[in-house]
Amino acid sequence: MKKVAKRGSMTMEAALLMPVILLVLMVTLYLFFYIHNRAWLTAAAYEAALDGAMEPLRPEGKSRDKALKKGKELGNTGFFGSKNLKLQASEGKQVQVIYDLDMFSVYGGFNSHLQVQGKVKVIKPVSWIRKIKGAADAIKN
Repeated sequence: MKKVAKRGSMTMEAALLMPVILLVLMVTLYLFFYIHNRAWLTAAAYEAALDGAMEPLRPEGKSRDKALKKGKELGNTGFFGSKNLKLQASEGKQVQVIYDLDMFSVYGGFNSHLQVQGKVKVIKPVSWIRKIKGAADAIKN
């Protein structure tokens, strides 16, 4: 028996399958950019908060100003397809740094918003060491 080749069947299959393959590829790329931006901004928020938490040890140190300065420095790098990067910092018993970022749209009008924050307790190592030494002395006696 002779097999008859069906002309154009591969073209039709490719034409039907290509939009699905492109959709999966674009969604995967978008997910990679989203995860990259989230990881980078989370690390930057914690680093800026830690920098601000160590500032009260210096005379006339201002936690919020130091956290904002470090946050602007770290958030200055470009994020592909992102816009409107906003930075907020607050101080008190803990220093908190918040980044807001608008991500690009993949299809249609779908826009995502990314918000990450980092909180660090204000560090006072002298009082902490004194408490530990006092507890150790109390245990020994």
